[in-house]
Amino acid sequence: MPRPRKEQPPLHVSPGQASYILGRLVADRRISHGEVNRYIAAMQREISDLERKLEALKQASGGARRIAHAAPVGRAAAAPRAKAPGRRRRRSIITPEQLASRQLQGRYLGLIRQIPAAKRAQYQKTARDKGREAAIKEMQGALRK
Repeated sequence: MPRPRKEQPPLHVSPGQASYILGRLVADRRISHGEVNRYIAAMQREISDLERKLEALKQASGGARRIAHAAPVGRAAAAPRAKAPGRRRRRSIITPEQLASRQLQGRYLGLIRQIPAAKRAQYQKTARDKGREAAIKEMQGALRK
């Protein structure tokens, strides 16, 4: 009576390794081109069977709901579109005044976040009335204490 076979864990082979192994099997005449082609055809048949079953399930469920991320049956997933050649997004050029204003706003925001929420209103009022520079100086003084 033959011994029962132990279940082998699945092999984790990279595509490059699989190509090498298949080439060696063919070269060593352990497997023929015909057998490889039969496996490929069987894989295609299995894919077709699964697509038919999936389509039947969709029709049985009403077919109204469609999964947004699933590719349509029978079609390959679309590759992400590349940008049209020669079309580049125009980079907006900022003036030195805009740059200085943004840097000042960054300093202001960085400091105001360190101030407790209950005390922020007085610094916001200073920024409105006297400007962000004055509010920044007040906040720096308050945070150094």
